[in-house]
Order: sequence, then structure tokens, then C-alpha cells
Amino acid sequence: MAKDIFRTPLAEVRWAHLITPRHQLDKSKPKAWTADLLLPNGDEKAQAFLLAMEDQFIALHGSRKRRAEKGFPWKADKDKPSELTVVRFKIPQFQRRDGSLSEGPRIVDAKRQPWDGAAIGNGSQVIVAFDIYDWDGENGCGMTFQPRAVQVVEFVPYEQVDPTAGFDELDGYSTVSAPAGTGSSGWAAEVDEEAPF
Repeated sequence: MAKDIFRTPLAEVRWAHLITPRHQLDKSKPKAWTADLLLPNGDEKAQAFLLAMEDQFIALHGSRKRRAEKGFPWKADKDKPSELTVVRFKIPQFQRRDGSLSEGPRIVDAKRQPWDGAAIGNGSQVIVAFDIYDWDGENGCGMTFQPRAVQVVEFVPYEQVDPTAGFDELDGYSTVSAPAGTGSSGWAAEVDEEAPF
């Protein structure tokens, strides 16, 4: 039976690993596609979404079951707890019977065209389509939101900071003008081939 697909309101995404899966903190677990959605606490649509998800919890588990400490996949933002609620999405990669690996969520742009593969940076505005994996453990029950598709409405490219950007160009050794055969790493020690061992 197909699971219900839910959609989030349009919101800012943070730490999106949606193009390729990433290693989880527990290395024994499979890689996973993950993203955090930042819902403003003062936004009516965001609050209506969270209330609807609480209702889904009750529909899946009943009102008498004990919710685990991390049973809801959302919590107050660490830096701005009174302003933002962070909703976590995660779906693990798994190996199929034929040996192939599962694919991650489908990603489209604002016009519903296939994504070009660019990494999605913090601050991008997205809508996440997801299903709910409900679980029950010895410490209570809960839900995991599994992303199935993401629509990128406003794109902020992911940029890595170049750690060499703060250096000035100085006179001195250059790998560009170094004679052939000299080490260019600057870390290699010269070895005296005549030295006995």
C-alpha cells in the first residue's frame, strides 16, 4: 500500500544533503539524504503544518502511546528558539536485492523541471514532499519524515570557503617556476641516497 505524501509550506532549508547521501554520525548506519527546514514560529501556515503533523502522530500511534524523546522530527532552533522550529527530513540509502542502491529524493526547480545537480545551499527556499515512517521502540514511539521530492523555489548556491583566500601573493618559491624533479609540496624531506640503513 502506498504511503500518503505530505507537503511542507515554502521555507528556508539548511544543511541540505539532497544530491548525494552523507554519512551519519553513527558510522554503522547507512548513508542518508537529509535536510533541515526552518519554519518561522510566527507564520500561520508553518504552525498549521506542525499541528497537522501532531494529528498524524495520533493517527499513526493513537493518543495513549508514549512519545519518545525524539518522537517528533522537529524541535526549537538552537540559536533562535523563540523564532524558528527546525523540521528534520531523513531517508537512508539501502541496497536492493539486485545489488543496486536506492535513489534519493527527486529534485525539481520552481517550474517543475529536473534539477541540474547543483548542491543546494543554506538559505534556499524549498517545498518538501515526504512520507512518514512511524516507529515504535522501547523508549516510546515516533515518526521520521522521509523526503521523496523537493521543489527548489529560490536557489542559493552552496559555496565552500577557500582557506587560501586570505593569503597575499608574495615573492618567493613558486611551483609554477620550480625546476622539474623538485618537490612542490613543501613538506617532503630530501633523502640522502648514500646513507646506509
